[in-house]
Amino acid sequence: MITGIFLGILLVFIDGIVFLLSTFGPIDDTSAVFNGINQIGSYLSPLNNIIPIDTIIQILIFEIVFETALLTYKFIKWGYQKIPGIS
Repeated sequence: MITGIFLGILLVFIDGIVFLLSTFGPIDDTSAVFNGINQIGSYLSPLNNIIPIDTIIQILIFEIVFETALLTYKFIKWGYQKIPGIS
C-alpha cells in the first residue's frame, strides 16, 4: 500500500515535469547548441575506435541515474522516519 502511494506520487511528479517541459515547444535544431553537439560528435567519432567513449558515457549516465535514485530513496526514507508515530 505504501509502495503504491510512493509510486503514485512519483508518477504525478514525472507527469508534472513532462507537462512543464512540453510547454517549451519544439526544439530548434538549427541553434548553435545543437550544431555544437553535432560537432563534438564528429570530433569524438575517430577517437571512439581507440577508446570506447560511447561506452564510458553510457556507464557515467547509468551511474548518475543510480546515484540519483539512491539519494531519492534515502530522502524518502529520511522523510518517512520524521513522521511522528511511525517507527
